[in-house]
Amino acid sequence: MKRPVPMFARRTLVRRIMLALLTAFCLVWLVLLARDFISETDSARFDERVLTLGNRLSGMLADARNDDEARAIIAATSTLVNASYREHDVPGIMLMQLYGADGTSLYLSPESGATRFGQASQQLSDAMVNGQPFRLYQHQAGGRTLRLGAQIIQRNWILQRMGIDLAVSMLIALPLVVLPLWVTVRRGLRPLRQLSEQITGKGLHDLEPLNAMPEYEELKPLAGALDTLLAQLRSKIAREARFVQDAAHELRTPMAVISAQAHVLALAPDARQRAEAELQLDQAVARASHLVQQLLEMALFERALEQRAPLEKLDAAQLAQQAMADVAPAAMRRDIELSLEAPDTLFHALDRHAFLSILHNLLHNAVHYIQQGGQVRVELQRPAADGPLLLAVTDNGPGIAQAEQAMVFERFYRCAGQTMPGSGLGLSIVQQAATRLRGTVQLSTAPPSRGCRFVIEIPA
Repeated sequence: MKRPVPMFARRTLVRRIMLALLTAFCLVWLVLLARDFISETDSARFDERVLTLGNRLSGMLADARNDDEARAIIAATSTLVNASYREHDVPGIMLMQLYGADGTSLYLSPESGATRFGQASQQLSDAMVNGQPFRLYQHQAGGRTLRLGAQIIQRNWILQRMGIDLAVSMLIALPLVVLPLWVTVRRGLRPLRQLSEQITGKGLHDLEPLNAMPEYEELKPLAGALDTLLAQLRSKIAREARFVQDAAHELRTPMAVISAQAHVLALAPDARQRAEAELQLDQAVARASHLVQQLLEMALFERALEQRAPLEKLDAAQLAQQAMADVAPAAMRRDIELSLEAPDTLFHALDRHAFLSILHNLLHNAVHYIQQGGQVRVELQRPAADGPLLLAVTDNGPGIAQAEQAMVFERFYRCAGQTMPGSGLGLSIVQQAATRLRGTVQLSTAPPSRGCRFVIEIPA
């Protein structure tokens, strides 16, 4: 038995947004830390702070009326500054020393110990005390000499301290950002959950549209796409149901003929009746077999369209010659002239079975439905090197009425007054095969005002 997956371990949109937000907080923390660290360790800024403290202290010492007052001022300042260092756990000290005009020591901060700063040649300079780097400030104030030694704090400590302080601030701000965002996302996903529950609640055969109207604009395309998908499924199921009904209806006639002629063949008293029954039986079997073959061919093209099988470079001229050779015996029996206008070779992206199916069905229709002694012309060309392939099949037969030309591509449709046997699937197969080749098929009346002209355009 599988153990339930913890909520925060599931691959959810809320979890992903929260992780993205935490990642953003970490990046902000790093950027702010880098900015503040660079600013804090800038030597020019450190010198500016030392100068500010030194100049302010020098100003107060210049106003001192005597050495005792000056001593009290610097002692108080030293105590406050170093106490502040200790209070904030800063690993450093501030050394303050005051000398009289004759060089006698007036004040040495307790942190100085035995350290005595010598005379410096400039206001700010570097110094080393007990192996630690210091920045030394020197200034004359009221006839006295002030020397300040500010220890340069180690960068590792600065980085660690700033990182901790900044992290605390970020952690305080984090729930104030995460909580409203989490609530907003949960509320925003509620319509999606409702849509999911609506889909789950539909019955097995319920393909009616959801008609959902989400309040958020981002979900409206999803609801519309689901309704479109359901409509396509309804259309496909209805089309398949009609197809099965039409196929059963078309198969019923040859099967009835087969059953009747089988009885005649079994019970006929003389050889002439048995021979006639056998001929009728063979024709019915051939018709049923042809119909089944066409049904299988249509199913094959539908599957190829769903799978989007790739096309391959084939010689269209050679395939056209092969198709005309296949139909030549039937054309010769009816004294029909076949002609082909095409280059010796013409390679194009094709599906072999689909292209041959187009030619076989169009040529089969032309040979069987035009008058004896008629003409059928096949034209194959590509006007531009990278343009579409054009295939045209023209005959001089009776043609198809203008009112029926839009319907002849429907399954099992047969023109009014047609007496020749057929299933009404040939042109429907042609249209499906053209779609498989990403092309189109058009029907027009062949000049001069009779016959049919089918033009198939197959893109490059």
